Amino acid sequence: MSLIEWQSLFDDVFESYPDKWALGCVYRHDSSQNRRLQNKRVMDRTGYARFHCPKCSNGWASAKAKITLYYPNYDESLGTVLLRFYGQQCKKCVGRKICFADPEFEVDWIKLTLEKLYERIGCCFYGKQPPEKSKKDYNKVINIEGPHESKLCEACQLGRCDQMPRSKKNKT
Repeated sequence: MSLIEWQSLFDDVFESYPDKWALGCVYRHDSSQNRRLQNKRVMDRTGYARFHCPKCSNGWASAKAKITLYYPNYDESLGTVLLRFYGQQCKKCVGRKICFADPEFEVDWIKLTLEKLYERIGCCFYGKQPPEKSKKDYNKVINIEGPHESKLCEACQLGRCDQMPRSKKNKT
């Protein structure tokens, strides 16, 4: 799904809060924006997604696609959530100039992710009580078996991947 479709789902989920909330995007090549986000609250999610290489049109699926949602700290103004997609490199194009394909998630996964973020923001800023844990805990990190090629994973290269050994992860 495109950012516009993410924004539409976000608007639907967040419409009941008294403050106006908007979803923006973090661009991988904007180093100043990425530095400013280092002290923000984060919600990381890993899930199944499709990828399409922008260079050769190769397509593949991964159960280890990653995003980060950045939201305000207590002392910051409310209203903006930033979404960071972590891409994967195409196996066919890996020897060429680095180019990451962004993940394309299913609508249901996106809705669940945004609803979880809505709950977190409600607890942090609007005094809502956390919901009881359901039998399906979508917040739990699941170590999915199968191949994971760190050299092709942008999140691994930035120290943000759930599949990396703990000793190699950046402390965030």
